[in-house]
Amino acid sequence: MDDLINIELELELKALRKEIDQLKKENQNLRDVIVANDLSDEIGIEKVISPEEEICLLGIEQILEAVKHKVADKNDIQNYDILHKNLRLIRGHTTDTKVRQKKTSKADLLKIVEGKNNG
Repeated sequence: MDDLINIELELELKALRKEIDQLKKENQNLRDVIVANDLSDEIGIEKVISPEEEICLLGIEQILEAVKHKVADKNDIQNYDILHKNLRLIRGHTTDTKVRQKKTSKADLLKIVEGKNNG
């Protein structure tokens, strides 16, 4: 009798562990979506930031205050550019400001000009 109960408990434990693993994966996927869409503030989740990111943010805030009070100089503006680029790199964004577009064939361009484009 005890063996039967133990087997049932082991099966239930195995099922619960499997469910926990699935929920952990789902939770991580949702956290990734929150981070990717920068929704942490709206949801109330504290964002963990690196010391480098914090330094960039603080530097940018100080420069913006200097600009508001009209005491910023050329050096501050250069530092702002550097800090902003570094912050984008830290957060995984590109520093390239050009939008890359795919090449379109001449035939497709002619269709667009002639009004024959279905899309």
